[in-house]
Amino acid sequence: MHCIFCHKDSSNSKSIEHIIPESLGNKHYFLPQGYVCDKCNNYFATKIEKELLAQPYFVSLRSRCEIHTKKGKDVKLKAIFSDLSRDAEVVKKNTENGLIIHIDEKEVELYEDINVKGIKQICIPYIYEPEYPNTIMSRFLAKCAYEYFLYQFPKEKYNECAQELLNKENDLLKQLREYARYGKGEFWPYHQQRIYSEGSLVYNTKKNIIEERLFEMMLFIKSHKECANDTIEAEIYYIVAISGIEYAICMSGPQITEYKEWRNINAHSPLENNIRIKLPFDLSDLNPLLIKKH
Repeated sequence: MHCIFCHKDSSNSKSIEHIIPESLGNKHYFLPQGYVCDKCNNYFATKIEKELLAQPYFVSLRSRCEIHTKKGKDVKLKAIFSDLSRDAEVVKKNTENGLIIHIDEKEVELYEDINVKGIKQICIPYIYEPEYPNTIMSRFLAKCAYEYFLYQFPKEKYNECAQELLNKENDLLKQLREYARYGKGEFWPYHQQRIYSEGSLVYNTKKNIIEERLFEMMLFIKSHKECANDTIEAEIYYIVAISGIEYAICMSGPQITEYKEWRNINAHSPLENNIRIKLPFDLSDLNPLLIKKH
């Protein structure tokens, strides 16, 4: 077996590559052991995903949505104690009795100041969306798109797909692969737009349960044409929504203009065609910290 990114032998690799990080709530979308080698897996974890999740928007998002780290810990963020002219890392907790702010017990001096001086105001950053354009986000989307291209095939076809489409000789998505893994080439533009509220709920007809739309993704073909030798040329877009914000990236080349034009004409995301039933309320109606679509 060879890694789909570096094309080196990955027979002894132990990594299971999650398309969306576990730290964003993904437990089910991943590639089995060996399809992404340990070295590439570690690269994406430390150089792409870690940097992305450390950006202010994702720290704010994971804190207000109470999405735990991969190790199950709360996400800390910096709060400003204006009465004390200082800041400190805190954890926010939404309870039946309202919002509770937890301060690290190691902050002995801060505890003493609060007890003596009291506090009337705490300022916590509330960030609506990621910085745009964003190179780390662009490479993250390229990485997810490349992995999801393999994932959307049946599992019994993974080996065949990897060998015939993503191997060193054919390298169907070489430009996308090299941009994601090595940062080669020009900046790969993408589309970013909020399409529903944080904490949006849907009724899953297959599982007969109500669930939160933490993220969802798909491959979208805007148009295609038949060519000689029974081949088909198509422009494929990877579409993913994370906590209500849609991101789209073209898999064949660094351009996004045609997708933006399609969105302007159709005024909706391809993800909105999913069969799951939307509910007339969501968690943002109950938790004022979550961001609504409008």
